[in-house]
Amino acid sequence: MQSDDIREGRGRVRPMDRHDLAVVADMIVRLARHHGDDPAIDAARLEVDLFGEARWLHGLVVERFGYVVGYALLVPRYRAQLTLRGLDLHHLFVLEGSRGLGLGRLLVAGAQAAAREAGCAFLTVGARAENGRAQDFYRSLGFQPHLAAGQGFAMTL
Repeated sequence: MQSDDIREGRGRVRPMDRHDLAVVADMIVRLARHHGDDPAIDAARLEVDLFGEARWLHGLVVERFGYVVGYALLVPRYRAQLTLRGLDLHHLFVLEGSRGLGLGRLLVAGAQAAAREAGCAFLTVGARAENGRAQDFYRSLGFQPHLAAGQGFAMTL
């Protein structure tokens, strides 16, 4: 984000930097475990993906009273048939003690600003089918449900 940060009441969103890596890696572990995943992330790997030569992620953090209490990770998307760039809000997380204060909304506003700055035409986000609370949250921010054409597939490389 070119603008220094996004502030509102109780929080401040800013681009992630290297000194945030350990706390964000810990939050990623918490989110993964919450979803029943076995996390393999650490600060060193996160640094490569956020700041390495082949940068893969864009990261934002939200601070409260000077402490990082949440993060968002964005990954590129592309709709080739329409030549449209986008970002996917791949992760959005706020620590339990800081939820309900509008900090997730601030992170989404930061993601929107980052997408616009990157020349993107769209921002996407996913929520698990059983996570109605997240779905309601995203709808309240103006996200519209969309279904991908066909069945998705994956291959381990």
